[in-house]
Amino acid sequence: MAGREGLTREQAKQETREALIDAAMGAISEQGLDAPSLDAICARAGYTRGAFYVHFKDRDDLIAAVMEKVTGVLLDALIATGDAAMDLERSIRAFVDAVDYGMFPFQGAVAPHQVLQACVRSPALRARYVATLDEAVRRVEHAVREGQEAGTVRNDADAAHLAMMLVGIVLAVQNLSEVEYKFDIRSMAESVLRLLRPS
Repeated sequence: MAGREGLTREQAKQETREALIDAAMGAISEQGLDAPSLDAICARAGYTRGAFYVHFKDRDDLIAAVMEKVTGVLLDALIATGDAAMDLERSIRAFVDAVDYGMFPFQGAVAPHQVLQACVRSPALRARYVATLDEAVRRVEHAVREGQEAGTVRNDADAAHLAMMLVGIVLAVQNLSEVEYKFDIRSMAESVLRLLRPS
């Protein structure tokens, strides 16, 4: 059955969900995690509160969806593909460029301290955030393993441990950026790359 403007019901439903997530991202980016009301987010998206509850169980469910989308966009933008031998180094350099050019943290990202506060108050949100981090580690681990197999990443270290370390660096950079701590991301990246390369 076709919905608005020739969309199937499922496509229209997905479009509504994405509009609500995008509206929440914009509102959170401008006002912080707790300030925007559900009514304001719905109005910004052009939908009613009833439409919100078709897609999300509660506010925390929406916040988790925002975090998942921002993390997915980050991973899709930064994880290089196409040349297994160089994907990890290209991914690290893409991240460095994003930080250096002010594109990371991404617009719409929830501030790190607000994420942690939300995770403390909501076990369900914490579980979703941990699952998001697990996905990030899994994707980075894949790039590490490909580099190890190609001989461009040291193979005397566990790929999962290296992936967790790299995701940890991204989280640290996000925290340092939030408090406007000055650091030389390019020099740091060169040190990390030296540690990752085979001796």
